[in-house]
Amino acid sequence: MNAATPMAEMTEDPRWLHASTARWFAGKGRRGIPASITSLDWFGSPAEGEPAVRSEILTVDYPDGTQEYYQLLLSYRTEPYQPAVLGRAAEPRLGWVHDATHDPEALEVVLDALRADGRQGDPGAADKNWSAHLVRSDMLAGSLPARPFSGEQSNSSCFLGHTALVKFFRRLEPGRNIDIEMHEALGRLGVSDVDELYGWADAALPIPAESPGTSRRADLLMLSEQLHVQDEGWPLAIAAAEKGEDFTAQASALGEALARVHTALAQTLPTGELDCDAVAVTMTARLDQAIVQVPALGPCREQIAELFNALRGRRLPAQRVHGDFHLGQTLFTTSGWKIIDLEGEPMKSFAERATLDSVWRDVAGMVRSFGYVAATGNAGSAWAHDCIQAFESGYCGIAMTTPDTDTLTAYVVDKAVYEVVYETSNRPDWVHIPMDALMEIIGSGISARTGRPDNGA
Repeated sequence: MNAATPMAEMTEDPRWLHASTARWFAGKGRRGIPASITSLDWFGSPAEGEPAVRSEILTVDYPDGTQEYYQLLLSYRTEPYQPAVLGRAAEPRLGWVHDATHDPEALEVVLDALRADGRQGDPGAADKNWSAHLVRSDMLAGSLPARPFSGEQSNSSCFLGHTALVKFFRRLEPGRNIDIEMHEALGRLGVSDVDELYGWADAALPIPAESPGTSRRADLLMLSEQLHVQDEGWPLAIAAAEKGEDFTAQASALGEALARVHTALAQTLPTGELDCDAVAVTMTARLDQAIVQVPALGPCREQIAELFNALRGRRLPAQRVHGDFHLGQTLFTTSGWKIIDLEGEPMKSFAERATLDSVWRDVAGMVRSFGYVAATGNAGSAWAHDCIQAFESGYCGIAMTTPDTDTLTAYVVDKAVYEVVYETSNRPDWVHIPMDALMEIIGSGISARTGRPDNGA
């Protein structure tokens, strides 16, 4: 690990100014301060005129005593490259510092270094503090011009030719990245409902060596198949809703894709069982926390808690799940639906995201997503109900299981409570969408499984 830049020199450092305002920085509003930036080894040896590129690890300290680590992929040039320049480098000899994820030439330097490190017998492999692990090096061969992705994400993705995609993880944690772990598990069974894993790279974090039982290595990036996308799930569904077009065939196929992913995850990763008494307690505790933040939920507290308490006395199979499943995590491609972003809820820790859960958590996420589409696209509740039934029918036909009404309703309501808090904080104009859904369920005896009055059948 190379020498770290101390905090005293960082408050006006362009690297910190860039990171602290970036979409992927999770510390906004938490009064974090930059503790250090530690440089990893360079990616390869750039030729004359090429940018020098390396990952640098930003350590952020918070008032509560916690720390976070962020990866800054940076390129250095003698002259500024305007689309990516951040400012003058802290080390004058390095010239100008840039966000390398927006520097195509720098991205190609990284790819060349990964390919070289992934080959057997690389003479410098033992001396570097980062390592590449390629499982489909054949898919990374030849000329793959880099194209930065312009959208805002919790990580940073870039296209490599028309074959591959590289995702640079921004907030790092020791241990295996959930996205890589899930892709690798699904790849072992040849599941084609997600993009294929081509490889990854990892490195040691600047964690004190004396930290007991703590792995210091973290995954820096993931290389995977570049999908041939026809449309993203959310805008595709919105367009259908706005036109009043039938979307049930697409919804059913999406349910089938999720079921295949769940089935494979249960076969390759750990499984268990949930005590639903504990699940009900957890959901109710989240509800009480939500009421503190959104008092408008207070009058509904007992009715919502009653739906959670209906879970008591049961046990549910548990396994690894997506954890943040909705239409925004799907792509419609030339070969059908693909499920993306398998790392789960980005604000949770790796340990929380790896916790076993019920598959109905993911199903409930899509139920609520169709509710959002119907509300946003002014399609009406019948459109959403038809999509939900088609989605569940497709899912259950592959998974060979059916949820009881109480179980799925509890998970849907738990998701809607979370949405009320989220929208209140981030999009107050949208808070009526989850609030209306809650009122419909608790006020009219609506079954979240069918979206229609529950007659006990």
